[in-house]
Amino acid sequence: MIESALIEKVLRKHGLLEIYREQEPALLWEKIVGPWVARFAQPIWVHQGVLFVAVPNHIVQHEFSLLREEFKKKLNEALGGERVREIRFRVESFPKTSSVLSIDQIELTPAEEREIEELAADVSDPQLRSALTQLMKNAKRIERARQQLGWKPCPRCGALCEQNFCPLCARSFEEEEP
Repeated sequence: MIESALIEKVLRKHGLLEIYREQEPALLWEKIVGPWVARFAQPIWVHQGVLFVAVPNHIVQHEFSLLREEFKKKLNEALGGERVREIRFRVESFPKTSSVLSIDQIELTPAEEREIEELAADVSDPQLRSALTQLMKNAKRIERARQQLGWKPCPRCGALCEQNFCPLCARSFEEEEP
């Protein structure tokens, strides 16, 4: 409980708490659904309680749609409330296994390392500070891996994506059309 309060304090200080809370279901996805499901269903983003999950084809989309309520229930139990209203599975391109990068092999620049250390400096508990630092380093490595795989910033919101627009912005375009 104290660890959670410290993480919240650091995130709040840097204006990241609301973003973290909204994206938390995506961060917990693999832990909740397990590694086998996570291989075929990768969370993309959470927006207003809707978790968007990428799947490689329509067969997987259909199969996981049948399990949607079970996934939602487990996520909400782990989150301690009804934070996931809906899960939408979208067919998206998946990298071929030969192009999958190990985030452990991606090195951060000294400037990135320094920035992460400064962000975590307010956490007095050394064990918690270490865990938070590792989490932020992994997030940066994932961002860099996506860039290496050719992901580009969405021209509308700036989030890294494989397509011209991120799934949320693409969907909002679809909703805007008459």
